[in-house]
This record gives sequence, structure tokens and C-alpha cells, in this order.
Amino acid sequence: MKIKTLSGTSIEQITRTFNQAFSDYFVPIVLTMEQLQSKMKADNVNLDYSVGVFDNEELIAFILHGTDVVDNKHVVYNGGTGVIPTQRGQGLTKQMYEYILPVLKDRGIDYLVLEVISKNIQAIKSYEKTGYTVSRMLKCYKGKADLNGEAKDIEIKSLSNYDWVSMQSFRDFIPTWQNSMRTAEEMKATNKSFGAYADNQLTGYIIYNPNSKRIQQIAVHKDFRRRGIASALISVMVKDIGNEFSIVNIDDRSEPINSFLRKIGLENYLDQLEMKLELK
Repeated sequence: MKIKTLSGTSIEQITRTFNQAFSDYFVPIVLTMEQLQSKMKADNVNLDYSVGVFDNEELIAFILHGTDVVDNKHVVYNGGTGVIPTQRGQGLTKQMYEYILPVLKDRGIDYLVLEVISKNIQAIKSYEKTGYTVSRMLKCYKGKADLNGEAKDIEIKSLSNYDWVSMQSFRDFIPTWQNSMRTAEEMKATNKSFGAYADNQLTGYIIYNPNSKRIQQIAVHKDFRRRGIASALISVMVKDIGNEFSIVNIDDRSEPINSFLRKIGLENYLDQLEMKLELK
């Protein structure tokens, strides 16, 4: 067996191993090559910073790492750790981290971040042994929305550009990696977005992926809440993609958004932990 970065590894081989590794996961995942490429693009995966275990040139385990600069910190995101079922129990994840962490530190990475399903105790313990600590709990929702009423004196318009200075001020928590500003900009050609305006002032917005039927970001200005603006934004999306959708990785400490999602009938189907590993 040989451990090395995934630089030069084909997307075909990564897809094949990815699907094998997640075939018996808590939420089984099967992706086409195009879907995995889209996920890797959204996660900003850099194969030079990713790592794999090879057995006779066949990829049997991997960690996909995305890179970004967040608040002047160089950050690596774990976009997926997988070991094919027949090769588990050998400590391959630990060995991959032992290989890649010094590499990342030498390249100036400040910290690593990941999300893990809260019920995946084995994975959590493995990450804790590597040095990760829990930073927050995240909630994931899906279902059919039951929307009532309408927002008065509010105009909904398509967003062509994102005024992040204004939009960031609407939020109660910092989005996770997959819902970040960088990802939203990266996925602008795929996503759709709308803003809610009162007298030409932006009071709320929604960004969603019509293909996955998933909301990436939704927020309402604190002075304009409880006026039906979030419901109005979701109604526009529902007219486009249908009434069934999801939204993931909502900080469980943000009561306003969690309460709203439950109120419109969405199910909290999954909880995740965000974990961090400081290198500096």
C-alpha cells in the first residue's frame, strides 16, 4: 500500500472509490462522475491537498480536501473521507492524516474543518484522536413547506449580484463551508437567487440550487422579520422547483431560523457536528 496526494488521480477512479466507500453509509450515497465533479467544485477541492491510499495503483481510501481563505486564515475543508468496506479496520484514516497534516502545515494551513453525522460515533472518535474538536451542532431539514399569508409592501426580484456586505449583516450565524459566500459565488451559474425589497431596500434574500432542490442561504434583515418575507422568498422558489426541498447545516443556536423551518413543516431529519483541527 502507498499513501500519497490525489494529484493526477482520475475523476473516474475517485468516483468509483467514493461510491464503494459510501455504499453502506448512514445515508447511502451514489454519485455519477458529473455529480461528484459538481460537489468537488462546490467544495473547492484541490487534489494536491487531498490524500489517498493506493493498493496496486487502485484507490482504496481517500480524504478530499477543499481550500479557502476565511477571515485571513488559510483553511482546509474535509469534503469526504472514505475507505472501501473490504479495507476497513486497518487504521487507514489515521495513516492518511499522519501523512497529510505535516504537508498542510508546511503549506501554511491554519486549521481544518469538517462535518460529521452526530450518530456516527466511530467517525467522531476517529477525528477526535486526530485532534479535531467539536465547534458547533448543525441541523438539516427537508420536506414540503406549508406556507401561509403573504408579505405586504414587499417586492421580490431576481438577484444578479450579491451585496455581501449587506447580506452578511442579515444572518444570525456563519454558514458552513458548503453554504459559504465563496461557494455561492462559485455556483452562481447553477444557483438561482431572489431578493425581497421594501422601498428599494434589500430586506431579505434566498439562494438555492434548482437541481438539488436545496436552499444554500436564506436570511432576513433583523428589522423586517415576522412580516412574511422568508415565506415569500420560499414561495418564489416553490413555484420554480416544487414544494419539496431541503436546507442543511443550520447552526442549532440560531433559534429564529430553526423555529421558522419547523413552523413551515420541515423535518429535522439529520444532525451533524462541525469539527475543527488547529494547525497553528
